[in-house]
Amino acid sequence: MLVGLTLLFCGVSSWVAGAKPLVLTEKDSGRTVNVTVGQSFVVDLRLGAGQHVIAPEFNQEVLALVGQSLQSTTGPQGASTRIIYQFVVQQGGQTDLVVDAKGSGKKGGTSKPLLKIKVVASGGGESV
Repeated sequence: MLVGLTLLFCGVSSWVAGAKPLVLTEKDSGRTVNVTVGQSFVVDLRLGAGQHVIAPEFNQEVLALVGQSLQSTTGPQGASTRIIYQFVVQQGGQTDLVVDAKGSGKKGGTSKPLLKIKVVASGGGESV
């Protein structure tokens, strides 16, 4: 019986370890996302021509920004740019995560949200 439970636990652990990471895009805007303390997730956003990203806004007690990258490509369809942020959940709580973009040129003075989600982190008040 104990061996069976151990094998079951090992199988569940490997399934969880092999689970795909949570990736959020513009399509997730408006959603509520449930995460756990210690979990990491990625925000992958595409920028339009002439757009510049404003630093993400979030509660730094709940989330930590642990990485970011900017990827530009040029192809037959033109140039495209992606910005990728990696977050880790530090403690339980709630926060809005907002990433705005600002355009360049005459209309560059106003920003518009690329992504706005509510993050609900469970796992108690303990910090990671």
